[in-house]
Amino acid sequence: MRIENFEAFVNIARLGSFTQAAEECFCTQATMSQRIKKLENFYKVQLLNRIGRDIELTVAGQKILPHCEAVLTAIRDSKNELVHVDKLSIGELNICSSNTPGTYILPQFLSNFHLQFPGIQLESQIKYAKDVINEISYGTECELGFVSQPAGVGVDDKKLVFEPILRDGLAVVVSPEHPMVKEKWQGKTSISLDELQGQTLLTSNRKSSTVQNLERTSGKKMHFKQVLALGSMEAVKKSVELNAGIAIASHFLVKDDVDSGRILSFSIDDISVYRFVMLVHRRKVSLSPTARAFIEHLKKDLVEKYPTLSCDLDHRLEMRR
Repeated sequence: MRIENFEAFVNIARLGSFTQAAEECFCTQATMSQRIKKLENFYKVQLLNRIGRDIELTVAGQKILPHCEAVLTAIRDSKNELVHVDKLSIGELNICSSNTPGTYILPQFLSNFHLQFPGIQLESQIKYAKDVINEISYGTECELGFVSQPAGVGVDDKKLVFEPILRDGLAVVVSPEHPMVKEKWQGKTSISLDELQGQTLLTSNRKSSTVQNLERTSGKKMHFKQVLALGSMEAVKKSVELNAGIAIASHFLVKDDVDSGRILSFSIDDISVYRFVMLVHRRKVSLSPTARAFIEHLKKDLVEKYPTLSCDLDHRLEMRR
């Protein structure tokens, strides 16, 4: 049923005249008559009585008039609602992220977005990277995902888009009391890969891709004395601080601890080990205005805060102008 048919009936009922209703609807009286006929065929009842020049509603017409008015009101309200959404005065954005981007990178930018668009309801969930990918692939809660993964992950995915937005450098982190610091690493900023062989490695979970990333980058097989899975990177940092072993962690994750001197950070000689923070969303689904706006603001903010690490060339060039 076309909206014009409801409009014709409501306007005729309000004005009591086909002529005036036709003028208001910018059509002919014949067109108005056709629209009323279609509405009567739809409901299978007569809606109007013509008594001379007067128009009266039948009992059936009186019964359905409030419902037809409600239809038009709902359509008008829905259009107004979409206008508000497009202007970002209302809306919601649900995202999920793996630990590093969700805990150490995105909070500041989510806060910035909230301050600029306080009518947007935000929800951010922290999950393992594989669960983030599953949620964006098959879930219904989150529209955007963020994971920190080695280059090349997801490039051939037919269902999801994996867009690198930030370079996430990795460093070897140890306690200042670690034996290797006292024996060889004191005063250094870079260490050799061979010096990591035989050490106890601390990681958040045994399925972490960090070791594979290191082996792929270096072309060497790593042989650690032990690999301890501690459940979270916060537990890893605390265990490093307590001198339980070494870890390979994101610069974003350990920055405050390194700055305070609680742990030490080293690069690896002649090797640049890094991942990318990737924006993940469904490939064939149109993003909401809120999601599109957040992505745009996030990319601009990343360029301003991390100009050498941002992967967004367009915004980097814009900043240089």
